[in-house]
Amino acid sequence: MTNTPPELPPDMPKKIGDVDLTSTLHLSALRSVPNFLSENSLLDSLSTEEFNIVKVLDSQSAMLISLAGPGKGARFLLNSPLTTIGRDASSEIFLDDVTVSRKHCQIVRTIGPTGTKFELEDLKSLNGTYLNSISKNKSVLNHGDEVQVGKYRLTFFDSILNARLSEGE
Repeated sequence: MTNTPPELPPDMPKKIGDVDLTSTLHLSALRSVPNFLSENSLLDSLSTEEFNIVKVLDSQSAMLISLAGPGKGARFLLNSPLTTIGRDASSEIFLDDVTVSRKHCQIVRTIGPTGTKFELEDLKSLNGTYLNSISKNKSVLNHGDEVQVGKYRLTFFDSILNARLSEGE
């Protein structure tokens, strides 16, 4: 029995010279995550309007901002216990593209004695959910993390920024 992909006829070669015809393209290999060396370089990537919005986030809220790629400039406030992300029009964060599953992922907010935590959870999406270019099923979000949903890249800003700004003033 030959081990050829179903879309290739059995008599077609799997390799032509040094080119492998059966390679797979991974979304995470398409680009690298920006490496913000400091809080200042992350803040410098924001427009004045975005910066002014992020700096007034309350302690129980966070925000996703698209800093590059499709939807650049889009802002999504995370201020409820559950935020759904997907191509379904009923999603709190509606991303209209075929690279996004109808019910792609969700962000769960937990308020506890040590503060507010935001956790990203993939909902068995077709293309997966990536956190800092690594496919994740479930992970806690940290300030400056990049979430990739399909072709959309969203940077997570939480209210920790408020404490950092007030210390420097």
